[in-house]
Amino acid sequence: ILGGSMAKIQVTSEIKALKKVLVHRPGEELLNLTPSNLENLLFDDIPDLTSCQKEHDRFTKIMRNEGVDVVYLEDLMAETLDCNEGLREIFLDQYLKETGCSDKKLLEMSKEYFEQIEDNKKFVERTMVGLTLKELGLFKNKDLDKMEVGKSYLAINPMPNLYFTRDPFTSIGNGLVFNKMYSMTRNRET
Repeated sequence: ILGGSMAKIQVTSEIKALKKVLVHRPGEELLNLTPSNLENLLFDDIPDLTSCQKEHDRFTKIMRNEGVDVVYLEDLMAETLDCNEGLREIFLDQYLKETGCSDKKLLEMSKEYFEQIEDNKKFVERTMVGLTLKELGLFKNKDLDKMEVGKSYLAINPMPNLYFTRDPFTSIGNGLVFNKMYSMTRNRET
């Protein structure tokens, strides 16, 4: 248990009635999917964010109507950072290490960008969304005509598969199992 207000985890069955579920509402990370990064990020097509959010909202409403406590990944992560001094810095360093970016200048600029976000929930959401070169001031609209086909405008890839929350970790008893995902893209979620 990391924080004072978090309830203890105790999962003893996968087939009994669902009491609490961890979800992630599809967000702006889907807006950073482009034809050039779809395959790498394990997508066949660019989903419509509005439609995805409507479906997700209907799904979580059904669960709530059945008495299920719906917990959002970004809220739980923000609460964890709020309750554990120094954890945000550790998380950010690990996050940047796992981005696959080897450009030291880009990593430094990305770290500065994320460190300026004071609110932990906004910080967590931004790590999910990824980071564009434009947000770092390294890409201007006038550069579009010079952009090479297939070249990414992203400094850090988004994590668009996060709404599959059961894949990277599972609750068993009063503990968690962190799963090593097959692809590097999905491993960042854990």
